[in-house]
Amino acid sequence: MRHLKQEIYFPIIVGIHFIFWAIDLSFYQGTFKEVSSDTLLFGELNDVTWKNPHRILGEVFSSWVVTVFAFNFLMATRARWVENLFGGLDKMYLIHRRSGVIAVFLLLAHFIVVPRDLVEFNPGKPLGFYAFALIIIGVIVSATPVFKRRIPYHKWVNFHKLMGVFYVMGVIHGIMVSSLIKELPITRVYVFGMAFIGIAAWFYRAFLFGLFNKKLDYIVNTVKDLGNAITEVTLVPNGPALDFRAGQFAFFTFSGVGKREQHPFTISSHPHEKEHLQLTIKGLGDYTNELASKLQEGDSVKVEGPYGKFTTAHSKEKEQIWVAGGIGITPFLSLLKDYYTKNITLFWCVTREEEAPYRKRLQEVASTNPMFDFVLWPSNKRGHINVDDMSIRNPKDKTYFICGPDALKRNITKQLKAEGVAQKNIHDEEFAFR
Repeated sequence: MRHLKQEIYFPIIVGIHFIFWAIDLSFYQGTFKEVSSDTLLFGELNDVTWKNPHRILGEVFSSWVVTVFAFNFLMATRARWVENLFGGLDKMYLIHRRSGVIAVFLLLAHFIVVPRDLVEFNPGKPLGFYAFALIIIGVIVSATPVFKRRIPYHKWVNFHKLMGVFYVMGVIHGIMVSSLIKELPITRVYVFGMAFIGIAAWFYRAFLFGLFNKKLDYIVNTVKDLGNAITEVTLVPNGPALDFRAGQFAFFTFSGVGKREQHPFTISSHPHEKEHLQLTIKGLGDYTNELASKLQEGDSVKVEGPYGKFTTAHSKEKEQIWVAGGIGITPFLSLLKDYYTKNITLFWCVTREEEAPYRKRLQEVASTNPMFDFVLWPSNKRGHINVDDMSIRNPKDKTYFICGPDALKRNITKQLKAEGVAQKNIHDEEFAFR
């Protein structure tokens, strides 16, 4: 299945708008007019027809904002079919974040360009301004790194849910004020149809998600400190076990840490090991830093999932190169126990050898399995890894799986493409979910 990547997604959003607007405007014979309007930076418009660029551009920008946010709310539902469309929840959330930032610039452009009617007062006008200001604040708080680091995750999630309220205010503003969109049949149906979908998706995510997405009950069995801020947690099911594939992740809520704190972690055990789930967690923030000290055996855990498409089921017919950076080793610990028909080479990149707690286990597997090779790459001794260091024969004939920091993924992907490797043969997984 061809996934809807951001290189395809954004042109589709833009293209659909241009097509609908172009068709509608080419057939429009109405008499919409700026009787007496003003713009923020371009002065007043008196007895000006609808063909003025301020009206058209201002409303094109607003229709983009409405539909971009509608798709974002749809992504937030975590619906399986939406995840499948985007090739994994991690990829979908990356597009979700970037779409939100793009929507802010479109909203600013709408606010600057669109004419404002001066003939009569309409309560939709101040409502639109409040929606504009609140959406700007909401996206800044949600997307700016300094706020994401300072705001606890559960509070950040709750604030993020308010974006739906701000969106509803904006849609009501669009319904109440006079606009060219209301005059254009195709554009009107599309924009307000997407607005309805967006509001419904937000309402579902905010109020109904818990009813239709039942979480599985687990219990903390063991908590092991592996050193270097890495904790290994083993969970046992208290009821039905999670049905997942090697390489996938789930969302976990630990009662001993915070019943409102839900975080995604990759599962490092294999699906055949249904008697337990194993997580390998690196302390990278306030929440993960506290896990080792706060988790206790017997604590209850809620598990929601599985998610993600970082699996090798569709690539076993090719030789594979796995590249893990730091805690990015976790999906490979699960994938390692799958059955493979071709050779696999795993490169684990760490700063120091001491930061690789599973190196002995991986070395033992490599010594007994002729289909598997393992290379530990400590950067303090060998520098940062590049494709030349891997000595890959016929690189275009192999499939690559990369999990680790963004800098590692970008560098390796860029070098592989320079070697002629097709994008469809390069698979990676995102770390950040906010």
